[in-house]
Amino acid sequence: MTDDELLDQIRAEAAPGDQPAPGSAEAVAEVEAAVGHPMPALLKRIYLEVADGGFGRWGEALSLTDTTYQFSDSPRLVEAYLTGWRDKPGHPASVVPLLEWGCAIWSFVDFSTSDGRMWAWDPNQRCLEHALFPEGVTLAERLAGWLDGRDEAFPEPPAVSDCPACSVSSADSGLQRLN
Repeated sequence: MTDDELLDQIRAEAAPGDQPAPGSAEAVAEVEAAVGHPMPALLKRIYLEVADGGFGRWGEALSLTDTTYQFSDSPRLVEAYLTGWRDKPGHPASVVPLLEWGCAIWSFVDFSTSDGRMWAWDPNQRCLEHALFPEGVTLAERLAGWLDGRDEAFPEPPAVSDCPACSVSSADSGLQRLN
């Protein structure tokens, strides 16, 4: 699927009034300045041409400007990044939150990659030291999966065999998700 096809499909997925208007170049520049990397081109096009948040899995991508819109309980993207993620130990500065899945699970986009490599945070399946992990897919691949319904499962972390804390977290995660 091309970027144009993805943008068209994101537009088509939302019912009228369910997505905010596109964001501003100033809001994108604010995020890029905070991160120190340009926003991946596809993500920038979505924010500038389609909607200021409210797209992606269940329409929950963070907004650049608006925290009152119905699709997210989170702060603006730049605030979520600056106050919640940028200074976490072991968290690469270029890895920026995109949306929350619930159960403390997050999807991130790596701004240091032109194709927007995806990362995830899942403290339910891993210890906090290993809760952040690269997913091996790009933003375009993840969006295509969300749009066609193939990718509704929680992100799957790779196995960490040498961490006893991850083994305990992984064993407990099945119980946590069932409750």
